[in-house]
Amino acid sequence: MAVSDSDRVAMRPPAPRRGDDTDRIHGRVVADPFRWLEDDSTPECAEWLAGQAALLERHRATWPLREALHRDLTGLTGVGALTVPVSSPPVLRRGRRFYLRRAPGQELPVLMVADPGAAPRVLVDPLALDPGARTTLDSWRPSWNGAVLAYQVSSGGSERPELRLLRVADGTPVDSPIPLARPTPVAWLPTGLGFHYTLPDSEGGRRVLLHRLGTDPADDETVFATDRPHLAIKSAPARPWLMITTSSGVTSGNTLLVVPEPGARPRVLHDGDRDGARAVLKFGPGPLVLAVTDLDAPFGRVCAVDPDDPAARSWRTLIPEEPGAVLDDAVPLLDPDTGAPCLLVNRTRQGLSELALHGHDGARVCDVPVPGSGSVRRMAAPPDSDRAWFAYTDFVTPPTVYRFDLRERRCVPEPVEGAPPAPAAEGGDGGGAAAAAPQVRQVVYTAADGTRVGMHLVFSGDPADGPRPAVLTTYGGFGASSVPGYSPTILAWVRAGGVYAVAGVRGGGEGGTAWHAAGSGTNKPTAIADFLAAAEWLVDQGWTAPDRLAVKGASHSGLMAAAAITARPDLFAAAVVSDALTDMVRYPGFGLGRMWREEFGTADDPDQLDTLLSYSPYHRVRPGAGYPAVLLTCPRTDARVDSMHTRKLTAALQDAAAATPGARPVLLRCESDVGHGMRSASRWIALQADVLAFCAAHTGLGGGDTGR
Repeated sequence: MAVSDSDRVAMRPPAPRRGDDTDRIHGRVVADPFRWLEDDSTPECAEWLAGQAALLERHRATWPLREALHRDLTGLTGVGALTVPVSSPPVLRRGRRFYLRRAPGQELPVLMVADPGAAPRVLVDPLALDPGARTTLDSWRPSWNGAVLAYQVSSGGSERPELRLLRVADGTPVDSPIPLARPTPVAWLPTGLGFHYTLPDSEGGRRVLLHRLGTDPADDETVFATDRPHLAIKSAPARPWLMITTSSGVTSGNTLLVVPEPGARPRVLHDGDRDGARAVLKFGPGPLVLAVTDLDAPFGRVCAVDPDDPAARSWRTLIPEEPGAVLDDAVPLLDPDTGAPCLLVNRTRQGLSELALHGHDGARVCDVPVPGSGSVRRMAAPPDSDRAWFAYTDFVTPPTVYRFDLRERRCVPEPVEGAPPAPAAEGGDGGGAAAAAPQVRQVVYTAADGTRVGMHLVFSGDPADGPRPAVLTTYGGFGASSVPGYSPTILAWVRAGGVYAVAGVRGGGEGGTAWHAAGSGTNKPTAIADFLAAAEWLVDQGWTAPDRLAVKGASHSGLMAAAAITARPDLFAAAVVSDALTDMVRYPGFGLGRMWREEFGTADDPDQLDTLLSYSPYHRVRPGAGYPAVLLTCPRTDARVDSMHTRKLTAALQDAAAATPGARPVLLRCESDVGHGMRSASRWIALQADVLAFCAAHTGLGGGDTGR
């Protein structure tokens, strides 16, 4: 059927207005033609957003696989996802067992509690608070005696929670709610009669307050204050210590302090400003105190801390770093036969988790078999216990709770009452020809400077049947690793016949602190170059082709995707950019951008400005570049990454497309009543169905369009 001129016009975006805003920075003129989109409260921006929503609806109707992918994602999400798990590892307090649970078809996880010998019962249900599923349970922590629960709920994705307390025995409220400007850690006193929490101040710093049960929160005492934006606290079950860490950046060296007892002055144990290292304390069993640090150990080590002389200069290495294996966590346990402490240690080697048991002297007792080639997460043990719990997942295994028993020295799955069986890995409803179960292959490719970089491939069938539609992603920032994890998104794509690739580029944490440093700050272009090298490898090895390759990402991963297409538009047929920084000149003034200056640098420094402009997606857009089809997604209100980034890049790409004959579509999906974090299962499925259907439509999966 011939396409009419009116149909063609209807599929084009509304023309964005180019403003004449510019900044002169260090002698450079930096144009900012779509600055007017930074404020979404203006009538002009509202009209522009309405036009974008209408355009998306018209295009969505042409994506042939959307409904099939939505059905497949619904089934795959029924057994869990990293964002909405079926169950979480338990937190034990004096015999009480607290855990998250999400039944099949349930929109949001609920917090359960099980008393000794009693059936589990619901303690906090977000849907009971808000049947519209706009309110989420952001965090929770029971007191050390298990009598009182502190939990935080927020609405509409605002991430401005309210801290509430309830009596666990009967669910009745305790004290008045405490309004928070940001989520806070909660550190209970050993007695359970109060807790410490944090609040931001008006100057961008933070402070620690003490709330005692039965008192008015308005009278809570400030016990510590800092001008730094990052502040974390932690308490010990068997001693009155309060651990405080402060830092100027998410991944910068931290200052570690201890308040030995309420009312005492904080004591500095480690100063990360001097050495750039990070350190945190672990408590127990009994009086044992440990430090986990990357000080003089890029892959991490465990140190014994003398409570009478706890300063870092006196720390004694208990478990040295293991080159090539990043120390993720160490959980203290108590040997029931000898009464001696020991440690269950989790390391990541080449993107895969390893567990080992170490004795009280740090010596390796044995390796502990991991359930598969995947990731161990959320490892925890109650005080003075011989058991630990963790969640295991890989690309095809939903997050599953395992228990490690010190006597048996093995991990066993913890049954979840009412959990549905996992769906068959093969036979998706995506319309592809794939019939075989998904396979996972770990490969290594060479970056532009010769560095070897790891990548996971998930696919089905014969790899020789390429080139196929493929999706490439990474994280590549803040020292966070791209590791295997169950993803309905990945499985739905693979079951429809596609290939999914996850690259472990520099800037992440796959190779310790040095790996992160090699792709952060003024080295951020190295992370992007590694990502582009992954795309080139997939094409060169015949897995896919430029007209069949999509790149996608969210948050920092979204920045990587946006930077990739503005650097090498010829490599990709489609891109999905979600919740991402895109204006790297003005980002510190929006959302939580001021907290990320050490990861990216700022325009205040001339050299850093040059680096930022070399990859800033918004500033790299050029007319006539032939960009791939792009879907940009964001919440209307994002407390972390301000949605102005998405709006401005959308307008810049649409402006460039208007000057390019035959340009591919640039679409915006902007969603209300959600934020950067958790959302309900149905809204998560709807988003992922749009993302995959868009990629399929432009890479040829299931009969979608290809060609550039």
